[in-house]
Amino acid sequence: MLVMTGGWVMAASFQVTNSTTETGGGNYHATNSIAYWTETAVGVSTQPGTLPTALSTTVGTPTVLAAAATNYAVNTPTLNDLAHYWKFSEATTAPVSTEVELQFTVSTGVSPTITQVTVYVETQTTAPGAAITFTLFYDLGSAASGTITLNAVTEISQQCGSVGTCP
Repeated sequence: MLVMTGGWVMAASFQVTNSTTETGGGNYHATNSIAYWTETAVGVSTQPGTLPTALSTTVGTPTVLAAAATNYAVNTPTLNDLAHYWKFSEATTAPVSTEVELQFTVSTGVSPTITQVTVYVETQTTAPGAAITFTLFYDLGSAASGTITLNAVTEISQQCGSVGTCP
């Protein structure tokens, strides 16, 4: 697996059956991480009561991160669906108005379906006074459908040179 400089990868295998407990194993492959953008937690839960705002999928027009802890959607969210989440902490050392590309690859189902979503966020125009946690949700579907099989999840974060210059 090739990881670009400035990014990192987390891959694991999971199966969620009639609960929100996530179990499994995998490998963590670190490269040069983004010092101000760190993953603090991952897991499975339901979508938040207020559906999160969808992140931009267009390079050059990133979603500007809020100045306070906020939930965001990686794909189209549905109320009460199960979701895989990632929590990221943006440090006070974050450079202002900097675009970050986040690539999510999610494998689901017994006969795996692999979905890749790339989203773009931009740090605020003023550096945060304290670390801010952002929770990103990937909708996995309705728990009423029975067993949801989550085979693998990969996330790569990459800082772009400037807004609009992501690969």
